[in-house]
Amino acid sequence: MAADVALSQALAYARDLKTVCEVWQERERELKHVNARLRASHRQSLRYAADLKKTYWRMERAFLNSLLALANALEARDAYTRGHSDRVAATARGLALASGLTSPVAETVAQAGRLHDLGKIGVPESVLGKCGPLTDEEWAVMRLHPLTGAQILAPLEFFGDGMLIVRHHHERFDGNGYPDSLASDTIPLLSRVIAVADAYNAMTSDRPYREAMPSRVARLRLAQAVETQFDTSVVAAFEAILAGATEEYRLGKSAEFALDVRAHEEETDAEAPALALAQ
Repeated sequence: MAADVALSQALAYARDLKTVCEVWQERERELKHVNARLRASHRQSLRYAADLKKTYWRMERAFLNSLLALANALEARDAYTRGHSDRVAATARGLALASGLTSPVAETVAQAGRLHDLGKIGVPESVLGKCGPLTDEEWAVMRLHPLTGAQILAPLEFFGDGMLIVRHHHERFDGNGYPDSLASDTIPLLSRVIAVADAYNAMTSDRPYREAMPSRVARLRLAQAVETQFDTSVVAAFEAILAGATEEYRLGKSAEFALDVRAHEEETDAEAPALALAQ
């Protein structure tokens, strides 16, 4: 009798254990199913995020292209400045590469070169095209253009480095530049590159108030302004380029100065975010 009771209890325990195991296994299957759905949902969310990132990137690029077109249109109004930014861009790009900087960095400084005078959209025509010296009031307006350009570029998160280049391209090595009176190495290196490229191309181009300077005179002016207006190392690197260049290059008439902006903008989706002499 006692044996029968013990057997009956053992069988009951076994049934209960089987039921518990079956319930646990069912819960495990449900959990695996839920996890699978969560993983699928996570993968879908990642795809959505990637698509959104690409779309945002394309919108930023489209905005940048619009600004490049605007900068070109602004220059095209004046025969004296037409093509200036492309020449600055090509000069700065070559100078960056010759200084040992990487190709992506060189492309960033080239884009900034094309946009360095964008802020002049806020400068009246009467000031931009004035044949004589500017008054103090007119200079105050002119000196706002780097800041204005930086403010226009600020919404482009991927172009943060370019925005800083534009903001500081009129700083001076001795701290007497604008808009922030930065000095020496506190000025971004690529802004110092643009400053030299901008000044040289301005000096070797015709202006309403003077004819273009010969290359040798412009180079002498750059050399005379090292440690005051310009970084010595940047001017030295640029002089090394010009010393071995053709006269066509020195005068900004070489074919490489006619940069095709689109060539640097046709990036694949995989490349999306996975980067007083000058006046």
